[in-house]
Amino acid sequence: MEPGLVLVGGGFRATTFLASAPGLLAHRVTVFERGTVFGPGGFADYAITSTSIGSRFLKELSATGPFAALRDDPLVARVADAEAPVPMEHLATALGRVGTAVAAALGPDRLVLGTEVTALDVVEEGSAVLVHLADGRTVRSGNAVIATGRTERPHAELAPWRAKVRRSAQIISRSGRDGLRRELAALGRHGEDGRRIVIAGASHSAMSVLRVLLELFDEIRATDPGYRAPAVDVLQRSAARLVHPGLAEARRDYVEGRERAADPATDVCPATGIVFRDSGLRHESRDLYCALWDGRIPGARLVRTGRLAEAADLLDDAAVVVQALGYHGHAPDVLIDGRLARPSRSPERFAHTDDGTALIAGRPVPALSVLRVEPTPYALRDHAVYGSGLYGRLAGRLLARLEADAGSPAAAASPPVAASQPSSLPPYVPQESAV
Repeated sequence: MEPGLVLVGGGFRATTFLASAPGLLAHRVTVFERGTVFGPGGFADYAITSTSIGSRFLKELSATGPFAALRDDPLVARVADAEAPVPMEHLATALGRVGTAVAAALGPDRLVLGTEVTALDVVEEGSAVLVHLADGRTVRSGNAVIATGRTERPHAELAPWRAKVRRSAQIISRSGRDGLRRELAALGRHGEDGRRIVIAGASHSAMSVLRVLLELFDEIRATDPGYRAPAVDVLQRSAARLVHPGLAEARRDYVEGRERAADPATDVCPATGIVFRDSGLRHESRDLYCALWDGRIPGARLVRTGRLAEAADLLDDAAVVVQALGYHGHAPDVLIDGRLARPSRSPERFAHTDDGTALIAGRPVPALSVLRVEPTPYALRDHAVYGSGLYGRLAGRLLARLEADAGSPAAAASPPVAASQPSSLPPYVPQESAV
């Protein structure tokens, strides 16, 4: 039978959402994941420590039904019970265990790996979604949830140096670490020219990149004591935000020039009182930034610039430029009755209501949901309430729709369409945007 619910993506969000809502699994749920593993997503390749404390990642897990045993799994517990940041390798392992439990609960043929969704077409007056796959198949579903995560897009300001730009994810990659070490070793053997690395950005991602570079420099020196590491410049476009436990501490510890003064109206979380709760540097990233500001990292310096173009000389001279300038949602094309309504490369953030209902051109589309694909909206940064309860609200809305569809004569009469087989529907052909 055709699925009542399709999840597009099988990483952190999809896995933890399904593991938070066992009631959904009583219905026909299918997951399409473009990778070959269900659960950890891109986290499996991050050779860094998390910026958030471990327990925040798994706080939504259900302890009932098919997921009750997860609470007794020591590899899950070391993340779920952690009150400090955790190695991303540990998080990926825990998510793999969660993914195994979810896959078993889904049942046979409901987890489809190695399959990319290219477009979602909302049809029949919004009552169904056609899921178009890269291999030419089309699957019809009553509902679809976009849980495809985020990606780094090429930044326009770095276009003149595109040939030597690397994304931050490439630098913190576990699988790419050996190759990066060899490249850095080669850079260190050159003369003074061309031995500079520029990190564009001073975010958590930028600090993670710097930490990885410093670790690799040390690894190279361990076998080559004469190694001279490339100089590292970190380009910072705006004043830093450092996380503080409260406004009093933020005012007491404020350093002019180093960071932005906290504004009680916009920068303090109303639920916890934490300053710069979600947008500030914390834990290891905060410590590393402060050391960089103080000049305590040999061979590395912080360079303040309003626009990246103002540092053109540094970028011209750099052997490698690392882009650490934020993320965008990685969603497929969205169509309404066959017409492109939101392209996958849209510069706009993919908006949704507080129960996850997708907003297309400002209008809610109940058959389509978005599960924290985009970073937290700027206007709601540092606000603990944002996203709180989203899993429960989304699950409740989807359950109501699934139960209504299951009881309708039309749903009962629907012909079976196997998710693993081609349907009789025509393949999706990309068109020019209608908006």
